[in-house]
This record gives sequence, structure tokens and C-alpha cells, in this order.
Amino acid sequence: MRELIFTVVCTFIMLVAFSQINKNETRTQGTVTYEEVVKFDIVVDGMSPEMMDMMPKENRTNTVLHFNDEVSRYENLKVGGDVSMEEETGEGTVKIMMSQPENIIYRDLRDKRIITQTEFMSRVFLIESDLPNDEWKLTGNQQMILGYPCQEAIKEDTARTIKVWFTPAIPVSTGPGEYGNLPGLVLTVDINEGERTITVKSIGFEYVDPAKLGKPKKGKKVTREKFNSIVEEKNKEMGAEGGGQTIIMKISQ
Repeated sequence: MRELIFTVVCTFIMLVAFSQINKNETRTQGTVTYEEVVKFDIVVDGMSPEMMDMMPKENRTNTVLHFNDEVSRYENLKVGGDVSMEEETGEGTVKIMMSQPENIIYRDLRDKRIITQTEFMSRVFLIESDLPNDEWKLTGNQQMILGYPCQEAIKEDTARTIKVWFTPAIPVSTGPGEYGNLPGLVLTVDINEGERTITVKSIGFEYVDPAKLGKPKKGKKVTREKFNSIVEEKNKEMGAEGGGQTIIMKISQ
């Protein structure tokens, strides 16, 4: 009887070990946590100094990236916390609405596709397109971040300058939000010298449940151009109501 019990126990241990090996295999996979900080400088004509003092100066968000060598999914760890403020001025009513929606950015690294689930004015949209062909320039600068050797890359457009640090030691071409397309995982992002930053907090290489890497499915399917048009039209519409003006601040990845 003792021999039988010993055999059963050994078999169980071997099955558990085999299961763990199958889960982890040799593929690159893991979870990265970040902190996003967005700074605000809100100036509205006619607004009282008291209300100006009440304006938020920044927003901090904890985010998470689950990845393997084929796909990644980036999202907020916590959503909600909507803020709405309103004041009468000589120019009418000023409304300020700030929301932190349930945004998800899914990257298919193999097929070069990106799916973004984003919320705007209580409506959810699903935007699918090809991965952008970002043209990064390597600066030659190097530093260690959380023990990983990193390189700096930069790109510029008409509105912003984006600097990132990525590590070739984690050979996955993804990162937080829209930032990727580099020969390694993006660990930090700096837009316009601190207007918006994304900073890595931890990296783990544990098995990632496929459920955490699922494609977002909620929302109305639209193109990126159509979504931008909806946002622009709604901002104009809200600004025209009551002869006042509305500032809509959507905290997103």
C-alpha cells in the first residue's frame, strides 16, 4: 500500500511539473506594470482664480502590459474616477469633464495589426488598423533600467517629440500604449519633455493566461479617421451649447 501511495504521489508531481513546463515553454512572455503621468495646464478666459486653483495639475494612472512573442495587451489597472466641473463666466458656462475610460490596446505582432478599444462621451469604439510604421532614430544614449540595458530612440512630428527607452534584452517589439516597433520592449516614454510620461515599475516573466491576451471586442467598429471625426464634431457641438464652452479631457493610453 505504501508503494502504491508513493507511486501516485510521484506521478502527480511529475504531471504538475510537466504542466508548468508546457505553460512556460521557451517563449518570451510576461507582465509589465507602468505608471502614466499626464500634466495639465488649463487656462480658460473668464474663469475665476478659485476655480483655476481647483483644476487638476496632473493625472496618474497605473497600467499593465501582458505580452508574449506574438501578441500584447495594454490597459488601465483601474478605470472610472470621472470628474466634472462647471462655472458661470462672462462668456457663458464653462464645463470641464475629465474621464478615465476602460481603454485597451491590443497588438498582433505576427500579423502587424492593432486593435484599440476606447471610450468617448459614454460611447465605446473599436478601432482596427495596421500597426504604424514608426520611424525611430537611435540616439546612441544608453542606460540601465531595472537591471536591463536600454537604448534611447526618438521621433518627432509637427506636434510633439517622443523619446523612449527600450531594451533589446527583452526581444518583443511592443510597449505601453501606441509605442513599439523597436527591436525590444519599450520601458519608458517621454512626450514633449514631461507633458506625458510612462515609466516602468516592474517586469515579470511568469506564464500569462491566454484570457489576459484576448482581443477587445466591445464597441462600435470604426476607422481611425472616423473616430477622430466623431471626437472633433462632438467637441464643436458641446462648445456651441448654451453659448458657453466645454473642455473634454479624456485620459487615455
